[in-house]
Amino acid sequence: MHAKILVGEKEVLMFFESMYQDHLQIAAQTIVKHLSNAQVRKVFDDIGLVNITNKEITLFSLDGEMETLRIS
Repeated sequence: MHAKILVGEKEVLMFFESMYQDHLQIAAQTIVKHLSNAQVRKVFDDIGLVNITNKEITLFSLDGEMETLRIS
């Protein structure tokens, strides 16, 4: 499944298994909390998509970089 979610002021395409649909808002909040990290910010600025599992969020940039965050 996928959904477009507002993260900060940016609309982000998130992919997830249907059983993790309730993780969308937590994932958005986790990304916002980590934007002060320079590497996370760099990937987020060129975001292509986000994949969500039960324990982590992986951000993929359009230039091939990725960053994985633990859901908190």
